[in-house]
Amino acid sequence: MSIKAKKLSVPVADRSGPASRSSHLPSWLSWLHPPGRPPWERPALLGLLLGTAVLYLWGLDRNGWANSYYSAAAMAGSQDWTAFLFGSSDPGNAITVDKPPLSLWIMSASVRLFGLSSWSILVPQALMGVTCVYLIYRVVQKRFDAATGLLAGLFMAITPTVTVIFRYNNPDALLTLLMVGTAACTLEAIDRRRPLWLIAAGTLTGAALLTKQLQAGLVLPAVALTYLLFAAAPLFKRFLHLLGALVAAALTAGWWVLLVQLTDPAIRPFIGGSRTNSIIELTLGYNGLDRLTGEDASRTMSGAAAGLDQKLDPGFQRFLQPQFSGQFGWFLPLAIAGLIVAIWWVLKRHGSIQQRALLLMCSVWFVCSTTILAYMSGIVHPYYTIASVPSLCCLASFAVVQMLRRLHQNRVRLALGAILLATMLIAFVSALRSTADFPWLPQVVIALWGVPIAAVFIPPLNARVKLATAVLVLAALLTVPALWTLDTVLSPHEGAGVVAGPSIRGIRTDHPDRNQLPADVPASFKAVMFGDVPATGVVQRLMASPPGTKWAAAMVGSETAANYQLESQRAILPVGGFDGTDPFPTLAQFQQMVSDGQVDSLVIQNLPPLTSQGRAESARIVEWVTSHYTPEPIDGASYYRLTP
Repeated sequence: MSIKAKKLSVPVADRSGPASRSSHLPSWLSWLHPPGRPPWERPALLGLLLGTAVLYLWGLDRNGWANSYYSAAAMAGSQDWTAFLFGSSDPGNAITVDKPPLSLWIMSASVRLFGLSSWSILVPQALMGVTCVYLIYRVVQKRFDAATGLLAGLFMAITPTVTVIFRYNNPDALLTLLMVGTAACTLEAIDRRRPLWLIAAGTLTGAALLTKQLQAGLVLPAVALTYLLFAAAPLFKRFLHLLGALVAAALTAGWWVLLVQLTDPAIRPFIGGSRTNSIIELTLGYNGLDRLTGEDASRTMSGAAAGLDQKLDPGFQRFLQPQFSGQFGWFLPLAIAGLIVAIWWVLKRHGSIQQRALLLMCSVWFVCSTTILAYMSGIVHPYYTIASVPSLCCLASFAVVQMLRRLHQNRVRLALGAILLATMLIAFVSALRSTADFPWLPQVVIALWGVPIAAVFIPPLNARVKLATAVLVLAALLTVPALWTLDTVLSPHEGAGVVAGPSIRGIRTDHPDRNQLPADVPASFKAVMFGDVPATGVVQRLMASPPGTKWAAAMVGSETAANYQLESQRAILPVGGFDGTDPFPTLAQFQQMVSDGQVDSLVIQNLPPLTSQGRAESARIVEWVTSHYTPEPIDGASYYRLTP
């Protein structure tokens, strides 16, 4: 039996007479129902995109400055072109953030146009999310059908980790959009038999490298393998086309890397996150292999603080742990089923070339991203899961639509029932972990899932019964992740470790109220992840510092410096970069800055871990200041005036 003959009747129903129905529409509404397309497709797409926009834009200002580390850099880039070019964390151009600046360029441009506010910083991220949902829909719809495409877009829109990232200012929002664009352009190159689309994919890859460096490589094995297997060209030419795309990526990202590397270090900011003031080291080390080996964490934290990030045992069981299951696990069993079916389609040459190319792309992308995330060491934030979500959603939508259309087959019903049971178990366990916010939810999950699972095991008598079963299954699949996403939208999120959904066992690790963290979290760890809350008296002092002073104050750690910079609107020198361990400025450099009158003060509240233990260059600076200057206590902070 052909694939079309097995499709669920209702999603593709009402196909009779599309031209006659569209002819009854006014000419200005004819685009709602193009000839040959289901009449419900365009209205459903508009509803999906409008709903996504509302979801991602609603109450954005409750996140405040979100990750103030990047917000302060956006402020710096809006005030100074050197800071804009290099991605400096402050307008004085002391040190850059620990990522390339492409995402900062977008935020800085928005701040220049609309002024500094949480809205001007976060709205671009939300618009990237809407675009990403549309691309997911378009990629899948073009190669399968409207129902599968819309469902893939809907899965993407309501996955909690996606929602929180597209309402935040971490570079992962832009990175995700560029990775989806890279995959889409590669598939277009195969469909249209035009290598220029592959060059476009290479250009987007270069932009992704300028966003978060080597993390952009998670999609590249899928791109290369899919093009090699499915492009309509001799094998030698396929390799040449991929080489051309690689050159495009190198040119797109390489000009900035060369500019930074070849610029005299004396006239540019220090490269944050590096040890040798090298963008090459940052790319291959802190933003590359160190993320796999755990070196990024060992150099940053020690003692009790380090233990906070070592509780995630490596392996795929990591995704069942509390930090991860509620972030992206809602459709994970369906995605695994889709992966199995996709491999069978590709091996058996089932479906069209375009369909097999999409399935292979998603399968390799999904396997690569989840495997690396499962086994990476060191600092592993739950929002890293967003790298696998686009491929996960495509595979999950493919699996559920294909199985719902084949409910008349006994083995399909058994398989779908088992998958739904696994999905219900993940939902139930995730709900149990969040009873502090939703005490009634575990029981609701059991009740919600009981009926559709039972319905799946019963052979459908006719098309209407099949439709009713499909509706029940989709309602169960979407309800709890939608609730998690809604909670994400209605809750404030701040700091470097943003997390979607409600509290886990009563703990929220990204809430502005630091008291929601566990009692055993040391103050030094909070200083790294959130930065200190600006003391009102200190902010007033900074605002009153001489206008000609390059830095109104110096503070250890970029998050604390960023909080004060945004609050006072004055440049703050972040001693030691993000975590206080970067070797800039050295003690000699800092002493020279003070001697030249460039730094008006040093402010100390809670120091990062290694600084507080006296093990970083920043610790030498703190020791020198505290031994040569008299502190002035102001609202819980120690204020050291360094200028006469």
